[in-house]
Amino acid sequence: MKIGTRVTLLTGLPVVLTISLYGYLGIRAREGELRRDLERQTQLFGSSLQVALEAALQEGLYEDVRHLIQRMQKTEQPVRVVYLDLVHPGDSAAFGPAATQPRDTEETFARPLPDPGRASRLRRVQINGQPYGEHITVGGRPFYAYMVPLRSNHALVGVVDLLRDEGEAAAAMRAFSRQVLATVAVLSVLLILMVSFTVRQAFAKPLLRLVGGIDEVTRGDYTGVILRERDDEVGLLADRFNEMTRSLREAREQILAGVDAKLQLEMRLRQADKLATIGQLAAGIAHEVGTPLNVIGGRARAMARRADDPQAVQKNAEIIAAQAERITKIIQQLLDYARSKAPARGRVDLERIAAMTLDFLEHQLATARVVARLVPFVVVPPQTGRLSTGWVGSAGAEPSGEVPLPPPTTPVVVGDPDQLQQVCLNLCLNAVQAMPEGGELQLSLFGLVRRRPGLDRSPPGAYVMLAVSDTGMGIPEEDKERIFEPFYSTKLHGPGAGLGLSVSAGIIKDHDGWIEIDSCPGGGTTFRVYLPAPEIDEDERLDEHGATNPEHHQASAAVVGERAPGPT
Repeated sequence: MKIGTRVTLLTGLPVVLTISLYGYLGIRAREGELRRDLERQTQLFGSSLQVALEAALQEGLYEDVRHLIQRMQKTEQPVRVVYLDLVHPGDSAAFGPAATQPRDTEETFARPLPDPGRASRLRRVQINGQPYGEHITVGGRPFYAYMVPLRSNHALVGVVDLLRDEGEAAAAMRAFSRQVLATVAVLSVLLILMVSFTVRQAFAKPLLRLVGGIDEVTRGDYTGVILRERDDEVGLLADRFNEMTRSLREAREQILAGVDAKLQLEMRLRQADKLATIGQLAAGIAHEVGTPLNVIGGRARAMARRADDPQAVQKNAEIIAAQAERITKIIQQLLDYARSKAPARGRVDLERIAAMTLDFLEHQLATARVVARLVPFVVVPPQTGRLSTGWVGSAGAEPSGEVPLPPPTTPVVVGDPDQLQQVCLNLCLNAVQAMPEGGELQLSLFGLVRRRPGLDRSPPGAYVMLAVSDTGMGIPEEDKERIFEPFYSTKLHGPGAGLGLSVSAGIIKDHDGWIEIDSCPGGGTTFRVYLPAPEIDEDERLDEHGATNPEHHQASAAVVGERAPGPT
């Protein structure tokens, strides 16, 4: 609702209600005045008739009573007179206009109206001895009845019942009511029009100009000025608006003045960040490639000194080839990390991926004296809220009563089987390297429902979790924050460039999942990989388009990470 309409209603309605109340009270007062006037006229007529009739009865002129009533009744045509003789009931008569008798007849006797309250009035007058009047309805028409006692020698010998028709008073009252209602309506309309015009001129137009200025400010034009036309709150509001636009212009000028300097500073910072990244990359490459290059250089010089010894030449050549292959793997890892490709979507059975990984690493596991086993897929019921295995713990469970959907029933996810195979190989090789003296390696699969880390208010989702657990030395607390950084490694010796876990984390992130670490120094380490389970409609869509299966893919070459004393 507009402010003009609201102010008009708030101002006009009380005044209209006041005028209406005044008109209503005027109508009631007029109605009471007309009623009192009718009663007064009837009572005056009754008193006159009482005096005349009592005088006639006092002198014994009973035969003149009817003629006296008849003459006086003609002076008051609207009044019907009923004479009740209490001594000689047969002499009772009714006087008034008769519908069945011509008006110019000498006798104006009329049949009394059927008034059921006449007997009650008669008893009241006989008991009190005083006149009594009341408003009654006879035949659906309103009348004022006034009964007057007649005495002769202080004895009640008769009564006169007067009936005055209130039709004329009612008609006058209706005419007066229509006049008052018309006056109230005209005054109300004029008042509302005057208030509406005044509000529009005094408030609506200045406020609309202010709204237009605000719209210009919203569009970025701070040059608009509103003239102060009045010395009141509206004018004060215009002054404040002009001050605001002036402050905004000055602030914009200051911001624009500092934009160039800020852009130059950001360019310098980006350049410095690029240089720092390039320096870190160069240092990592130099550190990783430097060792095999030194070995190659030394073996090449030894081979030159012992060129006449075929066995020494062959041994040195094999070492040089191995170190060159190591450099090639480091460069390939770096390229894979920098040029990560989007995963191919297909149905992947993580349980089969885990089983194939253990088959691939059978020789490494036997050499490192590591006992490995694959735990079959387990569905974690929502009502338990806990994982049953002691290897994984309960960090991935949801509290009971907060799970809106069931957990997945199969270890199937949607993704690239080669990349997921690479992640599994990296985690298993890291676990093997974390157990130089041998130990146990366990791969577990769970179907559960939980929320993503950092999204406590989001709805939970269904996930398939792959847990890779070892009994190695664990990861120090200070290394957990940097474990997925490129070129970061806790190893002191051994092959690798510190990119295995970085590549794995990137692959899982591309699959809309994440990796969690649970490790205590000296107590083993568990890497938990969470991948979203496919929805039903997505699963059917993949099947219709011929989704791939890990059985039809060969395992890709694993990016081997390295870590000592714990997994990286």
